[in-house]
Amino acid sequence: MYNFSRQYVFFFLAAISVILTACKKEFLEVEPKGAIVAQDTKDYESLLNTARISASSAISFLGDEVAAQNDYFSGADVYRQRLFEYSNSALLPDQLPELGYLTQNYVFNKIIEEVTQSKGGTEGQKLQIMAEAKAGRALCHLLFVNEFGKPYNEATAKTDLGVPIIIAADVTKNSYKRATVQEVYDFIIKNLNEAIPNLTKPFAHTGKMSKAAAEAILARTYFYMHKYEQAKVHLDNSFAALSDATRTPALYDYNETLGPDGTWLPAAPDAFGPQLMPLASINEDMESIYNVSINSFNINSANTFVTTPHTGALYGVNDFRLQIYSSRELFGEVVFPDGMRRYPRFEAEVGVSLPDMYLMRAELRARMNDLAGAKSDLELLRGKRMPEDEVEVPSVIAASQQNLVIFILQERIREFALKGMRWYDMRRLSTDPVEAYRNSVSYSHKIYDAEGNTVETLTFAPKNLVLKFGKKLLAQHPQLVEND
Repeated sequence: MYNFSRQYVFFFLAAISVILTACKKEFLEVEPKGAIVAQDTKDYESLLNTARISASSAISFLGDEVAAQNDYFSGADVYRQRLFEYSNSALLPDQLPELGYLTQNYVFNKIIEEVTQSKGGTEGQKLQIMAEAKAGRALCHLLFVNEFGKPYNEATAKTDLGVPIIIAADVTKNSYKRATVQEVYDFIIKNLNEAIPNLTKPFAHTGKMSKAAAEAILARTYFYMHKYEQAKVHLDNSFAALSDATRTPALYDYNETLGPDGTWLPAAPDAFGPQLMPLASINEDMESIYNVSINSFNINSANTFVTTPHTGALYGVNDFRLQIYSSRELFGEVVFPDGMRRYPRFEAEVGVSLPDMYLMRAELRARMNDLAGAKSDLELLRGKRMPEDEVEVPSVIAASQQNLVIFILQERIREFALKGMRWYDMRRLSTDPVEAYRNSVSYSHKIYDAEGNTVETLTFAPKNLVLKFGKKLLAQHPQLVEND
């Protein structure tokens, strides 16, 4: 009875979230006047404890691992249709883009501005709170620039348009200009470097910023900048910082949780994924280090967006990750063709997680020609995702730096398909110094019919790897410049 109730509570919550998402506020008008009244240090810590960063749900169906089902495409809301088509006018004139992380950026700014003058706390407590807020603000800007700014390219970053750098807790301000991509990344790095020395509390909760999380965010920042040696240093620091965690994170072994006698009860083919599979947003997921969720479920497009046949072919038939997806339409009997699957769960993790950390370290090691180390990290993760006799990376791949990096990129698709992470990978790969890795990105979306035939191919270019602010937001903030 518990499993049934839990599953359908999530369904109704997701439906409600769709309604609430449609009722967007003005840009940065994120708190009712007078809603945040903090005086004591403990009040500012409470503000941190309630801050939950979210990213745009759009990125979950914008990756090149995503296809659309023609029979359901017209039923999806117009915004999602136009985004999938990479339309120049995806947002209608009265629509605002999803900017949920700016809500929390406001909270972080307020804490940074005021916590040192708060009452009742020690200097150490105030430094810890300030550090958590600065690291949170850095992450908000990293998400912001990787949705609305150009991908980082060292040759052009000093002139490419990024996003506004927002450091004031002021909802009345409307003079936001876009900083350059370089300025935004410099701001992110500065905030994280200032925060990390004062993050003294060990990792304990997916909703609390820790040194391990901040180091991983700094590693990801350098990763997106193609600065691999710096990224490796901070990723190693992140793993080291987990050694004193009071809530020890661990990779789930899908052989145990999704195997024949698995502890996560299997889902019905047309339902919402494995029952009892944990959620990071409520501190259940032992793989999560710092939770940033996207709403991955929309009732109008539940059957619309699926993995491509090419993505389906990347998995071995015994890969337990396939059980997280569904090959059948929601509340129906239609089976999707050619290995296409939908992601039936209500949220996806794009924050700091162990799977991303291991795959990032594997890629960094491979790019730095530590092929044995890369193979070890890769097989450590694969050993938790498939039967033992399928874990080993083939020798012809493991012996070649380029082949191994491409295999790791494919492993990232297998691990994160339809969860939003491919969007970030496509952006960084679009400016990769190595041509073979740039060419691993496909600049097309396809719509298929019920038999698996291509109905339409939609092509786009690297310049489309940014979201649009839209007419309404530009009207509110005339100093903003729209993306091409």
